[in-house]
Amino acid sequence: MKMITIRQASSEDIPVIEGILLDAVNWLDSIGNSLWTKKQVSWQGLSRYYSPENFYIAYLDGEAVGYMALVDYDPMLWSDIKKGESLFIHKLAVKRTGAGKGVSKVLIHFAKKKCKDRNIKYLRLDCDLLRDKVRKIYENEGFVCVDQRCLWGKYHTAFYVQEVE
Repeated sequence: MKMITIRQASSEDIPVIEGILLDAVNWLDSIGNSLWTKKQVSWQGLSRYYSPENFYIAYLDGEAVGYMALVDYDPMLWSDIKKGESLFIHKLAVKRTGAGKGVSKVLIHFAKKKCKDRNIKYLRLDCDLLRDKVRKIYENEGFVCVDQRCLWGKYHTAFYVQEVE
């Protein structure tokens, strides 16, 4: 069985973060299912919202194959949630070399553990409303869709929450 480990990122990991997301962008573009632009996944785009320490990188037998941003405040999408009341998963992505190997699940379980460690009761995320496979991953991990909205007139978004016990 392959070993998946997770490590918090630092500024030295910026190229790794960009590489994982670029792999996801290129693959989604190749199958006609685009989600993010290359500009959005560049550090220039990401650094508008995140610092390197917000990211957690998943390694499969030593290879960086996935990641997520994990923050405790999201006033843009979850304006009714106060800082520190929830953790929010953003930009969870897995490279093709890690696809189907449980990387997403391990990242989600890691986020749940972070909630428990910090005595935070809720884990939240949002995703494209029309991506059924991604939504199924989250629902299989216990997330419940609590809202659906069209953001900025073009992003059909599903909002998920899970109470962490």
